[in-house]
Amino acid sequence: MLILGWACTEEETETTVLVTEEVLYTSAENIRLLGRLITNQNISATDHGFYISEDGNFSSPIIISLGIKEGPGRFIGESNDLINSKTYYAKAYMDLGGEIQFGNVITLNTLSPIIESYTPAFGKAGSEMTIVGQNFTENTRIFFGDSEAQVSSIDFESRIHLKIPTASSESVPLKVIVQDKTLLFPTEFRYQIGTYELVTKYPEPIRLYETVFYNVGSSLNIGLGIANGNSFYNKIQQFDLATKTWSEKEFNGSPRAFAFATQNYLGGGTAGLVDLPYPINFSFYKINPNGFERLPDLPFPSRESIAFEDAGNLYLLGSKSGNPLAFRKYNSSSKIWTELNESPIAFSTENAHFIYQSKLFIVDGESKLWEYSINSDTWRTISTYPGNLGRGYGMGQVIGDKAYIGLFKRNAEVWELDLNSLTWKVKNEIPGIAADITIAHYEKDGYLYIMRGPDVSISGSYPMNLYKFDPNGI
Repeated sequence: MLILGWACTEEETETTVLVTEEVLYTSAENIRLLGRLITNQNISATDHGFYISEDGNFSSPIIISLGIKEGPGRFIGESNDLINSKTYYAKAYMDLGGEIQFGNVITLNTLSPIIESYTPAFGKAGSEMTIVGQNFTENTRIFFGDSEAQVSSIDFESRIHLKIPTASSESVPLKVIVQDKTLLFPTEFRYQIGTYELVTKYPEPIRLYETVFYNVGSSLNIGLGIANGNSFYNKIQQFDLATKTWSEKEFNGSPRAFAFATQNYLGGGTAGLVDLPYPINFSFYKINPNGFERLPDLPFPSRESIAFEDAGNLYLLGSKSGNPLAFRKYNSSSKIWTELNESPIAFSTENAHFIYQSKLFIVDGESKLWEYSINSDTWRTISTYPGNLGRGYGMGQVIGDKAYIGLFKRNAEVWELDLNSLTWKVKNEIPGIAADITIAHYEKDGYLYIMRGPDVSISGSYPMNLYKFDPNGI
């Protein structure tokens, strides 16, 4: 038997190494560091963690204290107190009962905040907005001009949710302040604006439908039509904007509904309330300061015709009785009616319309905006109405080089059309209930006056309210 044996005894060298290994995560204000204690001894540190400083001498360090550590192993520390876009120095430490040992020093850079986009680009105070970017801090502040927004939340340091603050002007710079950095979006935020003031209510406790309206001087006139949906109303009430008073204007003609009226003329419509078919009222009047002058009857039926004046002459387009494509001109001097070329499609007061620089503009049932040139007798489509057509019978008015379209039946939207650039901008909605309709509308001295009330199908006691609309009101 062969027996082999040996013995070897060697003292093991004591080893303790503290390593600042790497940066696990960096943002504008947050870092996460990885450290490691390598040792073959039984070490119990009363504290361990990291020192972070803006200078390599660690004169005023941020200390990440992780507490007691028993034995070797890795450890992770995190700080949320840093400043964006700066260089920092970091090192691991451990406290061995009064003796503090440090690991190697590493450098790191906090990230710079970046703004990318915001949605919506256009809105009203109180609405929600989201700003998208990178490296936002928890105390990021948002300013619309000088008004600070209420920040609801910040997701993943990249999406800020906020409420749009009260407007100070229509267009304001949008600023994002991240600690000591101010970031400015290249395009200003535009507020949805437009204010409504309740001026008065109709002087009688009735609701009018299929009425006529027109303004002369400072007086807004409304009347005729159907009262409460079941009987003719043969009055015209006049509201004086200067005195803020109502007065009744005597109308010596026969009652009618679905008639037309301009500043100088009134006529047509129906002589009855039942469509079997509707009997037509052919009487025609000149509106004078002291009353209504009866003119020769219309030589054609006119029901819900679009009426407008240009160069002192009266134009009537379309009719829901007779020829729906008919287009006629009344010469105020010769008092003769002339048949013009028919329109390309049927139009009526169901279509919102307005006059601008001897051109008629009409929104059709497919939201196309038509332009008719009186001088060249030509039609063309030039844009598309972006709003909701509701149930038709909307408003069309002009202030300067801006048109205001909307307020169709059971709809509260108003859109502004720049008549030079043909760009659309939504305005604030008019107050009221969802079933409101537009009964009358006027332009005077740069403001719109709009009378609204509930649709005939809505029961109950509701007044007809006259609002003053300031398109530029904040």
